[in-house]
Amino acid sequence: MASRSRCDCSYRGRTPSRRGGAKPCGGLAAGPEQSEDRWPGAAIADWSWTKSSKDRAKREEYVVVQLRTAADLVAETRGMRHCVATYATKCIAGHASIWSLRRRASGDVQRLLTIELDTRSRAVQVRGFANRPPFAEECKILQRWAQARGIMLL
Repeated sequence: MASRSRCDCSYRGRTPSRRGGAKPCGGLAAGPEQSEDRWPGAAIADWSWTKSSKDRAKREEYVVVQLRTAADLVAETRGMRHCVATYATKCIAGHASIWSLRRRASGDVQRLLTIELDTRSRAVQVRGFANRPPFAEECKILQRWAQARGIMLL
């Protein structure tokens, strides 16, 4: 599949929350009782790209990793302040896969975006911290990943 140049994934299937943000529709539960749940996930390899820099100390590596356990989803929820942990049931059923775009620099790892792919490798949701939309620079990284892995950005 070819990737599109846009990076403005929608809030389709989401409803407003009391704080004015958005939350998923439906009752997909993923609580502590599911923390040991695992699923095979999508047959797409994790990805990394290193932004070239003459100064090795300033090199940045971007990685996109698939989250394949309820514990991973809970950690992503806590780190990103959104509700991706509620997608465990959807992932277990094979209806979606969840991915995390992260930046590694100077020994630190920073979560940047959480991505939901549907079963046809389409990015149906892309959200940053507290459900913010992706920044332009993040979209460029996302497009590299999409092109390398045959992901379609909606």
